[in-house]
Amino acid sequence: MENLKTSKRVAIGTLYALSAGVMWAISGTLGQIFFENYHGNALWITSMRLVIASFILLFVSFKSEPERFFDIWKDKRNYPTLFFYAIGGVLFVQLTYYLCIQHSNVATATVIQFTGPIFIMLYMAIFKRKSPSVLALLYVFLAMFGVFLMITHGKLDTMTITFPALLFGVLSAVGVATYSIAPKKLLQSYSAVNLTGWGMLLAGIVMNIAQPLWRVDFKLEIVSISLALGIAVLGTAIPFLFSMKSVTYVSALVFSVASASEPIFAAILSLILFQSQLDFLTLSSMGVIITSVLLLAREEGKVK
Repeated sequence: MENLKTSKRVAIGTLYALSAGVMWAISGTLGQIFFENYHGNALWITSMRLVIASFILLFVSFKSEPERFFDIWKDKRNYPTLFFYAIGGVLFVQLTYYLCIQHSNVATATVIQFTGPIFIMLYMAIFKRKSPSVLALLYVFLAMFGVFLMITHGKLDTMTITFPALLFGVLSAVGVATYSIAPKKLLQSYSAVNLTGWGMLLAGIVMNIAQPLWRVDFKLEIVSISLALGIAVLGTAIPFLFSMKSVTYVSALVFSVASASEPIFAAILSLILFQSQLDFLTLSSMGVIITSVLLLAREEGKVK
């Protein structure tokens, strides 16, 4: 009976993680549709996404723990970490991801961003003096080899994606690392939904200084508004809540494996919706990257 309960919990947690990954992939896909058909820009998408998603998360946080809603603001020692998490993590990863999509496509952006755990490992090695294992280094090398194959097709004098796309993709992976590492201490005292809600709101306020929500440079119609709302709600707030629900049922390692549905589903959507030229070598290199990162997550999980 106990084994049955455990299996059920793993199944539920895995389903939440898979759903979150698929929704994140849909978010990127909606972004590409928005860029291609309405010529919107990544700055506006990021401003809109952060503000709307933050309101949803903060509403959920207030409903679940109204008495602790403002707790994070009561200790001024939290401010530096919170602002760094909001700007260097939340804002940075959202903006660079959509800039990468704008310069390439959702499949490329999602797969490159998926290498974020490599930068987490590098941070741990440099700043925490935690030496990676030989296997971890091997998986990093394989992932980098996969990225090299994807962007060059093995030809040193040729790049299959533009330099800005590669740059923003790598920066989004760095953003994933910052997003994951920066709030760890705060998460010991405050809920993830509350922390992320405030982080998104702060990031959204900063983004609105650069690109106000009301300054719209695309045609407002039902489809464009639906795309924008889909990115904010279906592709941001809901998958985050699903991801938080997932880790209450399964380990972070199981979640990381299941969330690999994001780059896989993004590649499938690119093939179906955009007729993207994902040839055998490109698909193979994506497979190498995803597999290597999953193996790296497993290896790093052994020593935590």
